[in-house]
Amino acid sequence: MAMNQEEVQGKLMEAQQLQQQLQNLVTQRQQLQMKENDVERALNELEKLKEETPVYRNVGKNILVKVEEKDKLIEELKDDLESTTVRVKALGRQEDKMRKTFQKLQKELSESLGGLNQGAVGGG
Repeated sequence: MAMNQEEVQGKLMEAQQLQQQLQNLVTQRQQLQMKENDVERALNELEKLKEETPVYRNVGKNILVKVEEKDKLIEELKDDLESTTVRVKALGRQEDKMRKTFQKLQKELSESLGGLNQGAVGGG
């Protein structure tokens, strides 16, 4: 089905918006993946420490507080890691779905633009 020029312009705008949303989603997912990696590294380091080794937690800009219960900190980090991992996976699925929608839209536009060009050439 061929689209008229207004429909094509509408689809182009939709594609641009979708592309921007997709880029935002990718950025969000990448940031969460970095957080996920940081938490995993922190957990690995904490598990290597001897029980008597003091542990400090960053609680703001330039403020460290000594952790009294290392096990409690480890549990908090594990919970944080689990929720971050779930969010990364959810964003990944959302990104895949959006990519497919974007590709479908690109294909429709490509076909319509090809039809418009042929109509312009053949109509002259």
